[in-house]
Amino acid sequence: MFLGNDREASVFNLRQKTFEVTDNFTFYAGKNTFTVGTHNEFYSIDYGFVNSPNGRISYRTPADFLAQLPNRVRGSYPFGDASNNLDNQFNNPYAHFNVNLMSFYVQDDIQLSDRLKLSPGIRFDYTGLPNKPTLSSQVTNSAGDPTNMGTTYSFTPLNQITNNYLNNVQISPRLGFNFDVNGDKSVVIRGGTGLFTGRIPFAWLGYAFYNNGVGYGAYDFNNNATATTKLIGDPLVPNGGVLINNNPANGGVTRTQVDLIDNNFKMPQMFRNNIAVDYTVAGYKITVEGLYTKVIQDLKFQQVNTKDVVRYYSYDTQHQQPIYVSSTGTAGAQRIDNNFANAYLLSNTNKGYRYSLTAQIQKNYAAGFGFSTAYTYGKSYDLTNGIRNSMESNWQLNQSLTPNDPQLAYSNFDIRNRIVGTINYRKLWNPRNATTVTLFYALQSGTPFSWGYVNRTVDGTGQANSLAYIPKDLAEAQKLLPTGTQATDFMAFVESDSYLKTRKGTFTERNGGRTPWNNTMDLRFLHEFKLKGRQSVQISYDIINFLNLLDKKLGYSYFSPNTFNSTASIGLSPATNPGTGDPTFTWSAPAAPYSIDPLGSRWQMQIGARYTF
Repeated sequence: MFLGNDREASVFNLRQKTFEVTDNFTFYAGKNTFTVGTHNEFYSIDYGFVNSPNGRISYRTPADFLAQLPNRVRGSYPFGDASNNLDNQFNNPYAHFNVNLMSFYVQDDIQLSDRLKLSPGIRFDYTGLPNKPTLSSQVTNSAGDPTNMGTTYSFTPLNQITNNYLNNVQISPRLGFNFDVNGDKSVVIRGGTGLFTGRIPFAWLGYAFYNNGVGYGAYDFNNNATATTKLIGDPLVPNGGVLINNNPANGGVTRTQVDLIDNNFKMPQMFRNNIAVDYTVAGYKITVEGLYTKVIQDLKFQQVNTKDVVRYYSYDTQHQQPIYVSSTGTAGAQRIDNNFANAYLLSNTNKGYRYSLTAQIQKNYAAGFGFSTAYTYGKSYDLTNGIRNSMESNWQLNQSLTPNDPQLAYSNFDIRNRIVGTINYRKLWNPRNATTVTLFYALQSGTPFSWGYVNRTVDGTGQANSLAYIPKDLAEAQKLLPTGTQATDFMAFVESDSYLKTRKGTFTERNGGRTPWNNTMDLRFLHEFKLKGRQSVQISYDIINFLNLLDKKLGYSYFSPNTFNSTASIGLSPATNPGTGDPTFTWSAPAAPYSIDPLGSRWQMQIGARYTF
């Protein structure tokens, strides 16, 4: 797999004006302490991010690049600017919109007794979008797909999109409590439950405003089979090449892209619960805390201009990975509506949850020593991480066997195991001089990543990465990798990885792999000189990544590059993708699935000075 002349540029101009107002007041009535407040944010946004205005061209192999045989050509262009002047697009952003976030909250702290305190509350959050993106006539008049019966995914048909979303109040009731069991704070049980409302990046709204099919057009030529069309000239120049958007080869249709928001879409909301016990004995404070969060409304991205015409490879006995097929039967999704290159839809889902359990112990000694250490175990599941700037990227880079109906998988933010703590010693030389030595450490399970295909798929969609099937045994591998000893070599590679060898006979999972543990230790020396009154001088000396100073093989910071949403190549490349039967593959040993941070993995020292008065 090879990304040749990936010629991509973007026009980006974001101008945002923000006005924020916060006010609250507290009053008392017997055992009740009432807090009433409001928080309001008003945004005026000019969004001028235009994706690939100069075109984006990719190739499968170096030979295809040299022969000018692209496998995919994409680009965006303004309908009203025939010259496609980037300076004009930068100085005059097409998308202009306002967002109003307003909230009102009430809380009552009720001291029921000397030992028990309750804190009920409620918050009202209003998200207002005074003006909505224009719906093009191509959207409202879309005929839909009469064959789409929801075989692999379902969605709101384009002609039923009404822009009826946001502009609503979301209610978030909450209840907290604090119970001092013995009345001396030796045993305290505390916790809470309630709903919490968040927000989405306003960039996604910006895409909906400019990718509306009215001001901008877009094309996406995706040759899922072997490239056979030679690129001549620049596809953005009218009549300059065979792949231009309105070329007769495309049926004479001037296609565009639309980014849409589903009817009744709401801001993300979650149901969060926690309970903790603080136990103090002989100066030691021991805390155990559990946290559970359930999604009420989260995010889901789909490419809804895809006919639900699929087949399955024979090894996929559970029909987990639909293969979208063209009218000729080869891999390649068919468009529902030929007026659209792509149609992306943002909607809500109620799938997703996370939990964690933390145990902590801490103590300070009279001699000046003190320590604190905590261990957390947690897991997190979601449909998408939502970290990309556009609907297209969030869909295209979300690893899923069913891209338009993603299933729960480990989140990019899955913690798993984490140990943190500090050890400190303070020496008071005299009333005006003191030295503090502090050692901070953090040990955490490696970051998650996905094994699969990078910059290609086998399912016939326009995704940029995909999960992969692992043969159940050597006999099956030899059918899929018939060349030489590649089947044997690939299965040896699978057996060498602790995760991959557990996936034989099934598919890899999103974020199923993990890098090695990331271990950090920092050391600080701080001396304080007290001067007159409140004046003091602090001199500090820090050794960052102290582990790496002790041993050059320690203190490494591992990460999985996020270019393709932390996807590591499994080394397979489809050699054939026939209309019937199974594909065949070739394999070459891939690079390591993770990298070492060249700066964060080195020890560093710094000296600081601080004067306070």
